[in-house]
Amino acid sequence: MLKVYLVQMDSAKGSKSENLAKTRKMILDAYPAEGSLILLPEMFATGYLPASLDKEAEDFSTNTSGETAHMLSEIANATNCTIMGAGITRAANGFFNHVSIYEPGNTQEAAGYNKMNLFFPERGDFKPGTNVNLFNIKEIPACAGMTENANWKIATFICYDLRFPEIFREATKQGANLITIQAAWPAKRRAHWETLLKARAIENQVYIAAVNGVNTNAQSKAPLAGTSLIVTPNGDILAAGNDLEEAVIYAELDMQAEKNYRKSFPVLDGIVPPDLI
Repeated sequence: MLKVYLVQMDSAKGSKSENLAKTRKMILDAYPAEGSLILLPEMFATGYLPASLDKEAEDFSTNTSGETAHMLSEIANATNCTIMGAGITRAANGFFNHVSIYEPGNTQEAAGYNKMNLFFPERGDFKPGTNVNLFNIKEIPACAGMTENANWKIATFICYDLRFPEIFREATKQGANLITIQAAWPAKRRAHWETLLKARAIENQVYIAAVNGVNTNAQSKAPLAGTSLIVTPNGDILAAGNDLEEAVIYAELDMQAEKNYRKSFPVLDGIVPPDLI
């Protein structure tokens, strides 16, 4: 079983050090199990969108290259978990909306992803990414003497990407059995968020883990939807956050259950190579 933790949080704009400290505390207070996957919302350290992209942009390539990368690496080592952060990094003539993945014991970014489909306010300053990227996590054995570990292939996307089913299908064709979304999705389109997450899970027969930001201030002019979700390949909700509170949402994912479901209802036959189903 792969344990997944979604850190649904309120990120204050212009307060990176405050956001990083809050993130660290929320994760450590949740006591994530060794070998788990931890997800943070889109631009969790800066809020979406910060006033100055140039000021907030960071290098995520090593754990000494930027403040946020350092924190991600620190938490990965402290918990012995893989952690997925998200922030702003530089591109040629602009910026990328970026996912950064750090593993315990690794001083370099293990994997990354640049948002491929840019939301309207991002266009101009941000450049679109070009690749669907997958990375692997091996489950830690559940008990002493257990030698066979499930090898998860994980694809990650960001917020507005959710509206583009073709990139989710491409990830599935490449063997993804878990797809993650890190978002700053608005409350006024919460129904779209919930519906599309279930649809992406059902049509690709994959687990979906989607973490969203939230606004705890009821007076926010553009409140986020919260409602972080973990969805099964059949579209059932395993775990959910609400729309108002910061929380760490948790669930365990069963790869064998996913394989059994794909065999019992063979939607992906002829689409995904049999050895990847």
